[in-house]
Amino acid sequence: MEQMPASSSTLRRRFAEKITHFDAFPKVETENQAKSEKGGAVTVMLVIMLSLLVLGEIIDYRRLTNTYEFLVDPQVVTEIQINVDMTVAMPCAVLTVDLRDESMAGMHLSQNLQMTPAVFQKGSAKQLGAVKTKKMRVHKIIKDAKKTADESVSFEESNGCRISGHFQVNKVAGNLHITALGHGYGQFHTEHSAINFTHRIDEFSFGPFYPSLVNPLDNSVEMSESNFESFQYFISVVPTVYVDYRDNVLLTNQYSVTDYRKSFDPAKQQDHLVPGIFFRYEIEPISVRIRERRKAFTNFLVRLCGIIGGAFVSVGFLYRVFRFLASGGKDVEGINNIPRSVSASNGRQGW
Repeated sequence: MEQMPASSSTLRRRFAEKITHFDAFPKVETENQAKSEKGGAVTVMLVIMLSLLVLGEIIDYRRLTNTYEFLVDPQVVTEIQINVDMTVAMPCAVLTVDLRDESMAGMHLSQNLQMTPAVFQKGSAKQLGAVKTKKMRVHKIIKDAKKTADESVSFEESNGCRISGHFQVNKVAGNLHITALGHGYGQFHTEHSAINFTHRIDEFSFGPFYPSLVNPLDNSVEMSESNFESFQYFISVVPTVYVDYRDNVLLTNQYSVTDYRKSFDPAKQQDHLVPGIFFRYEIEPISVRIRERRKAFTNFLVRLCGIIGGAFVSVGFLYRVFRFLASGGKDVEGINNIPRSVSASNGRQGW
């Protein structure tokens, strides 16, 4: 007599029985579980600890990091942008702003920049070289350059001149200088007693702003000790390519600076010395590429699972160790609380 093929339900049941032997997550029946106040307290502490760890991991995942790569400047750019926002303790009428570069090009910038009467105050600015944590934004410069005249103070109230705005220059070494009329430029001669090149720099930068950009001259101040004093800033400009985590590319610049100041006597025929503020900049032939990065989401999930699983296993192990020590070695895994004989579903004796 031919044997009838096993039904599909029977095959599924046999397959399930075989798979059961590979179960890595055995279950403890509810009647064999015992809950305690100590276990509840440990669970609450575990939840608090996990919440803090998960929160820290989320903050770390959202944090952006920068990687730096140095290379020969590949940019074919003929101009760069200079952004200025500073206040000089002299009237605007006696100041002139000019620029000369190595291509023998000269620019008179007094008409290109916004020069408005202002009250000179040191404010929160620090002496150059002090630790500075404030970071300015370049778009503020452009906004300030568009301010109308009624936003500035009157001539009677002012004791200084605010110079703000931005302009394009040739991408070669140059010298931007702020001097008094009759002392370097102009026919009008400024009285010696009126010369005071005490100044505060709120912003001095090359090119657009990018996150974490630090300009060394930002929020700095220099106090003049005499009427005839020259302030010189020697600046090395490094072309910079900034790539954010969305792969948006921004061409800008960063720089380092060394400052120098000198007082002199005009009666000693020192023709090469002129009172004023001089920004002497050079363009470096190398560039730096800054790439903004964020941790991969899969990496974040792996770390999160590791934290949660590891915390449960570690805390559970420590809890059992403390129970073992507290009971003098008699209570292991709560075995003393389980009856010696428990009826199993298959009728055998179990622990």
